[in-house]
Amino acid sequence: MGTSSNWSFGRRVLAMTHERLTGEELPPDNLLFHDDVYDFGWNGVRSQASSPDNFDDSMLPTPDFAVYLINAVKFHCGGLFYLYDEDSFMNRMSRFHENPSEFSQRFPLWYVQYLLLLAFGKAFATPAVKSRWPAGIELFTQAMKEMPDLTFFDADPLELIQVLCCKALYLQCLNRRSPAHRTIGNALRLALENGLHTEMYSPLLDADYVRKCQIMWWNIYILERQMSSLQGIPAGIPEECISTPFPPLAGSALKIQVNLSQILSKIDQTVYGAEGKIGSRYLEATRSVLRDIAGVAEQVNSAFNIQTKKAFKGISRVAAHIHLLQHQCIIMSTRPLLYIFLQAKLDRADNQLMRWLQSESITGLLNICVESSQQIIRILWCLLDQGLLETFLPFDLDAAFSSTIAILMSKATHSSLVQDHSHWIDRAYTIISEMSSRGSVIAVMIKGELKRVDSNLQQLLSSGDESAGLTGDIFQESGCSDEAPVEDSQGDFASSMFNSSDLQYELSAEQLIS
Repeated sequence: MGTSSNWSFGRRVLAMTHERLTGEELPPDNLLFHDDVYDFGWNGVRSQASSPDNFDDSMLPTPDFAVYLINAVKFHCGGLFYLYDEDSFMNRMSRFHENPSEFSQRFPLWYVQYLLLLAFGKAFATPAVKSRWPAGIELFTQAMKEMPDLTFFDADPLELIQVLCCKALYLQCLNRRSPAHRTIGNALRLALENGLHTEMYSPLLDADYVRKCQIMWWNIYILERQMSSLQGIPAGIPEECISTPFPPLAGSALKIQVNLSQILSKIDQTVYGAEGKIGSRYLEATRSVLRDIAGVAEQVNSAFNIQTKKAFKGISRVAAHIHLLQHQCIIMSTRPLLYIFLQAKLDRADNQLMRWLQSESITGLLNICVESSQQIIRILWCLLDQGLLETFLPFDLDAAFSSTIAILMSKATHSSLVQDHSHWIDRAYTIISEMSSRGSVIAVMIKGELKRVDSNLQQLLSSGDESAGLTGDIFQESGCSDEAPVEDSQGDFASSMFNSSDLQYELSAEQLIS
């Protein structure tokens, strides 16, 4: 995976600290790999027993429970993703329950979508159980067995795209990142074949149909851009090839998610660059990204302003998701400096690099990385208090991981970067532990890796000569208080540092992350 991947970045930090501590390469034992988490109990080979002709409704919920599960999907995903058209889907579901066997054979693709949404619903609505499988995984497996061969199956493009989006998102929830990325890639190519990326102006096209196509396109776009970023893989279509407008009355959440997804793609292309390496123009690229984030931050705070003071009225899931994504963009664009700084400290870097790393502009970048990490933990803590912390959708866990490892590295780099370090780490571990207690096996493994990084850093710093690293309180204090509102100061700060000459320093190849 490319360097922009959270998973890859965390593994690089763990490998570096392990090698410095032991002199040996990091062994793969007890590490999180995407195929190791859940066993589907099926190898993908269809048999006669799994044929749609052999309909088995033993695992299906009762009609009233099915409605409850679909409503759970609407609550958790409806404000973020367009996984189904509610009116037509609920109408078909009512007809399905009149004669399930006949209806599933007449509309096999709809039946697959039904099973997928039920799988999501059970994962969202069913209380945690002591199991290595999320609730509803058997419904997902059955959906895959029922999936028609798309080489020959003649399906409505929009319906098929929705099914592929459901499948991709579910696979992402199970940490099957590569299959998820391939699946959303198939949805993207199907959308391109049907012109969803174009303006679609034609008197022959119904306005409502065009609007659905526009919503579907941007839904695919968001999922594809975010999954590509998590993989560290280039986006599937260049921005200049997209001409479809935003649908009327789509809401600000869709537009902001698209803008942040564009920034994710830009980070992968410009901050990390070709081959996933940090180039000599890293700071110039970071300056451009921070300017873009500052522009989106104004939209975010206007539409989804949130507070975490004691008197706050609550945080909606949509608002939290957007703020978390915004802060992850900031962390992704600035954390390479943390890696370089930590590497410099462990390797006793030359004085020129140290002076550059201690400059006001670099210190500012490190501070906003820490501030965004703390903001993420504040938001997740508020969600935990409200009982709204996600344990199946991967986004909260990704945010917790990226923020925690940034704070761990910041403390190891220099204590003045993070005020009250133990407070933030304890809260982060509590958040991840809550996800673990509610059945997330992935959270268990993520916490284990973070603990290993934490332990390695503590051992390295306690056993090493302090003169090998940085001395003196060279960093400005971030000034973050736990009672501070969750509002973004990064935009103003970024604007004030854009013209600094310190940002023009260029690193040589051996001083960069490879």
